[in-house]
Amino acid sequence: MRMTTSSTSATMSSAELRASLEIIEVKPGKKFSRRMLERMLPDVETTLFFGKLYGLDPVQLGNVLRITVRTALADALFGEDMVHSHDLQDYISDICDHSGFEMGDVTIGDPPPHGEILPQVWESLEVEIADSIKKVAEKLESVVDMLPGKNGEMLFKSMLTLNKQRPQLLGVHSAHIHHAPQKQNLLIFDVSGSMSESTVRTIVSDVVALSYKANAHLAIVSNSCFYWEPGTFNVDDVLAKAEYGGTRYEQLAPLFDRDWGTVITVADYDSSASAFAHLQNECVGHIDQVLDVSLVSRPTYLAECVGQFADEVQPLLMAAPTARFTGYW
Repeated sequence: MRMTTSSTSATMSSAELRASLEIIEVKPGKKFSRRMLERMLPDVETTLFFGKLYGLDPVQLGNVLRITVRTALADALFGEDMVHSHDLQDYISDICDHSGFEMGDVTIGDPPPHGEILPQVWESLEVEIADSIKKVAEKLESVVDMLPGKNGEMLFKSMLTLNKQRPQLLGVHSAHIHHAPQKQNLLIFDVSGSMSESTVRTIVSDVVALSYKANAHLAIVSNSCFYWEPGTFNVDDVLAKAEYGGTRYEQLAPLFDRDWGTVITVADYDSSASAFAHLQNECVGHIDQVLDVSLVSRPTYLAECVGQFADEVQPLLMAAPTARFTGYW
């Protein structure tokens, strides 16, 4: 009898079939099918949990987020966009005008935007995963692609929930970001031309949401630096002051005549090599730690410049080419 093939709800589309066969090496020695990543990591929180579970570095985590989130924001943060700068300029900071530091307009009462990725990354810094859950994840690694149906889809979500609900037995949520009460946080956002206006507009809501989540002061820098106290600005304020011009990190100098707890940098790799020396000569402040969000496949020069005053500099997220394709099953 001749067999015919009909399209049913149980039949995979050609795209789903390709995703099932395509293998993504999320880190050396750890491989999953693209379809598994898309199916079992349904949101940012679960993906960040997966990243901690398997010890992904900032580039590897960015790759997985780009696969699972699939939004313009994820592409802007984690795609290797050649519009962004990867090299330094050659102007001399010491002969430039450094008068471009201004307080931004104060906005009171507007609710902060709902961030899609960056605020949840901040929250994930405080999460520790129980050793028992890590052991389960290691045992499941080789069979996770074969788990059936809804139970398989909810695997990592369920492990995330379990890790939250039973800290006394399985793990704890202990803050990694502890500061003396007098120390405050700062977020610096590069809004220069090399970042591109399109990128800035795509990620600005997440940047503002992150600053609210971290209760951070906000500075944006291009030809000039504009600065806001925590909670006194919104997305429109930032976009109104964004210049999309040169990248003059020396304009940040007035911010570093004081101490900070955590400084978060969001940038590409730009500015003048002389900006580092200028800040070194002009600033006397201290930073507990710098957390770096890089839109190119290397740590930002902004983190280098301010990191010279820090006890620790840590890459938080970093862009990279599309997740490595290693073949088919």
